[in-house]
Amino acid sequence: MSTISIYPMTRIEADGKIVLWLGEDDIIEKAHFYPFMPVRGFERMLVGKSLQFLPVAAMRICGVCHVTHGIAAIEAAEHALHLEPPRDGALLREIAGLGNRLQSHAMHMLFLLNDFFGENREIMKMVFKMLELGSEIVKISGHTPIHPSNVCVGGMLKNISDKGKTEIEKCAKDYISIITEFESLLKEKLESLLNENRIPESLGNVDLPLLTTGPYYGDREKIELLDLNVVPPDKYYDSPDIVEECGSAIAYYRNSITETGPTARMKTYFNFHSKLPLSVNIAYIEDAIKGCERILEICEELNVRGKTRNFAQPEAGKGIGVHEAPRGTNIHVLSLRKDGIITDYRIIVPTMFNIPVIDTALIGAPASFAEIIVRSYDPCLSCATHSIKLEKRRL
Repeated sequence: MSTISIYPMTRIEADGKIVLWLGEDDIIEKAHFYPFMPVRGFERMLVGKSLQFLPVAAMRICGVCHVTHGIAAIEAAEHALHLEPPRDGALLREIAGLGNRLQSHAMHMLFLLNDFFGENREIMKMVFKMLELGSEIVKISGHTPIHPSNVCVGGMLKNISDKGKTEIEKCAKDYISIITEFESLLKEKLESLLNENRIPESLGNVDLPLLTTGPYYGDREKIELLDLNVVPPDKYYDSPDIVEECGSAIAYYRNSITETGPTARMKTYFNFHSKLPLSVNIAYIEDAIKGCERILEICEELNVRGKTRNFAQPEAGKGIGVHEAPRGTNIHVLSLRKDGIITDYRIIVPTMFNIPVIDTALIGAPASFAEIIVRSYDPCLSCATHSIKLEKRRL
């Protein structure tokens, strides 16, 4: 059995590396994909800080899935404070989160363009338009398209206008129109590759337990923290070299490798099924369409003159925040002292669950398809890289 490494791993979020163990005909018998980048320490950075600083810092964990970290952080704080946002604040926050989903899924399609369509400029324009529409939804609901300042503990700082709601509706409808056409093109391409025997029938597909807490927003009541198991790299990887380089812990649910993200949401709530290879990409598209449809539903409910923020006095407590991020279930856990200062912070992001899912998807595939399989699961390594093992040494 031979071993090869692929680095740099291109067209993913941040810096990753693949190590493959190959058998006959270069078929992958074992694989490890992992972050290859320094730890930035956001969990420690939040300790000792106020709740005003919390969403500002949490959203900067990532420039792709920024809103979801802000929402999960705020949900954790509100849980600790026994604080509920007003109905219209909750609805507007949900729109911002779904807008972020649309941004991220458009980026996912952009990363895959060269794999399926080469340098087709017309399809590239479609994807960039989707990214623009998702960003406009975040901008209107959150005031800025990246790291939106309107997201806050207690709800949202300000409501939107009638014009803003109309613009959001238009963006969602336009996004559906474009991504539906993109889905047809991608399915046609996959079917063509399959019929020409240029791609294995089950390439990149897995059948694993699923984790999701809701189709759109997330629900802390749908997850058991005691069933979460987060292990350091040396408990998952059996290569000392990988352990030395990897900065991400691995997350299991109920002691199993568990897939979270669009496939989990689509299978759990919408009876999704696809016989195509790399079917996770079809799930991403369907997830975006459902997100747009939910935005349109929310716009029917949202009162743009309604109250969007509630307040609470600081108190000691612990809180759990759960949000369905673009890549899956995103979990933030915090502790507060009585003056509202953060004393402990923990983050479990979707990619921590999906790294072993990617390793599973690689097994049995020809080595030449390794990179496209990894890209299809859209790992976000900036989010996942926040674990480091320190050793005490005597001076």
